Amino acid sequence: MKYHHGNLKEELITSACKICETDGHESMSLRSIAKEANVSQTAPYRHFKTKESLLAEVSKLGFDELTDRLNQSVAVNKKLSSTDKFLEMGLAYIEFGVEKRMIYDLMHSPSIKKGDFPALLNAAAGAFDVLVTIVMELHPGIDAERCNQICMKHWAMMHGLIGLLDIKIDPKIESKAGEAMSLVKKDLRSFLVESNNF
Repeated sequence: MKYHHGNLKEELITSACKICETDGHESMSLRSIAKEANVSQTAPYRHFKTKESLLAEVSKLGFDELTDRLNQSVAVNKKLSSTDKFLEMGLAYIEFGVEKRMIYDLMHSPSIKKGDFPALLNAAAGAFDVLVTIVMELHPGIDAERCNQICMKHWAMMHGLIGLLDIKIDPKIESKAGEAMSLVKKDLRSFLVESNNF
């Protein structure tokens, strides 16, 4: 076991991310994170007073990555129309939520009081601002209140869709819901187009 660590804070955050991605944030403890980082059980307290403060760092990294993915989804093709940018960002959002489901759940978990962590609040706002920017591009001259309403609608839809896509449907079970989800999974882009009346 290590008692001296050059980059202890970063190592603890990395270890917390690993545990969260495999087991979820609810089963994490500072003790399990210390074990993963191969440091003493008291080591995490040098940088994090509580488990919540460490989870806030993991959540912040999640929002940072989500923001990067949203921006990168349109950066590869500068000639995309506003509609196509919106669709590509929607696909990137869903892809992130499905691939990083455990981290995604933590990012939206009420177990972290975001108001207590300014850096986390800023990271979450950064991801939302990407959506605001593209909605304003789609609707030139839109007022702030209407823009926020549209953004909340799309955010809620994406959030709900990620939850539905994570449901494992037994192919042996015939159901309308199962058929619908299979169709959505086959062509997410068409689903987004239809849902947004493009």
